[in-house]
Amino acid sequence: MIMISMFSNATKVWFFLLAICFAFLFAGEHWGGRTGLLLGFLIALGLNALVFFLGDPRLLSLLGARKLQGRDPWGLQARIAYFCQRLEIKPPTLFLMETPTATIFSVRSGGRRPSLCLSTGLLEKLSEEEVEAVLAQQLCLIARMESFGFSVTGVLASTLMGIGQFFDSLWPPNFFLGKKQKPFLTLLSPIGWLILRVAVNRSTFYENDRAAAGLIQSRERLGEVLWRLEGLAQTRPLHVPPGTSHLFIVNPEGDRQKNFFLRSHPPLSDRLRILMGTPTA
Repeated sequence: MIMISMFSNATKVWFFLLAICFAFLFAGEHWGGRTGLLLGFLIALGLNALVFFLGDPRLLSLLGARKLQGRDPWGLQARIAYFCQRLEIKPPTLFLMETPTATIFSVRSGGRRPSLCLSTGLLEKLSEEEVEAVLAQQLCLIARMESFGFSVTGVLASTLMGIGQFFDSLWPPNFFLGKKQKPFLTLLSPIGWLILRVAVNRSTFYENDRAAAGLIQSRERLGEVLWRLEGLAQTRPLHVPPGTSHLFIVNPEGDRQKNFFLRSHPPLSDRLRILMGTPTA
């Protein structure tokens, strides 16, 4: 089952990238002839470099994550190695993020080794069994190649949103108005939504939750920790680059995420209902 999922998700993202590259080449040649074709090629080349070489390090750097080296007082490496052996994957590179927000996310772009990042807040607030449950959930995401699709579309969406934020900062009325306007971000958000839809949909979360519950052999434990993390995100939200919240186990911004187009997580009540197989309160 995992091998089928790996093929289908990876193929879908590869075709999406190829389509974007061909679109740049076609548009360049159509509007600028040979010069435009060269420009389109350079843009496509830069886009691929961004996705496969700069995307993961950029996000980890923006969030202040540091690679875990040496001492591991939580025993994370041993737990990850155990789950990875069962999933038949190589262990990801482990990162820690200094923040009171309890969260975890994974990224994987191109041929890079996957990266798994936990916050210090998560390690402080969750029990050992709860930490195991969230590790299993993210490692299943990596094994199913969902993290690859999430990462690629996340890089593209966050780059697009960053362009919108840059032009919004130059928007003349914002130099005089107290309440900042965001015309470019508003205009580009639907395009960001379309990009995210390539790899991110509700069934992705549902299927991965079920896989993780099977790995730890407890739907209840995973359901409880998801519910707890959702509540902690509401009280301790984390500001993340626009277009990247889908990378996290639950929306790290909680109710602070106002942009409808960038909301990717399904309602937690739906996730728990499908995971547990019973209605939630």
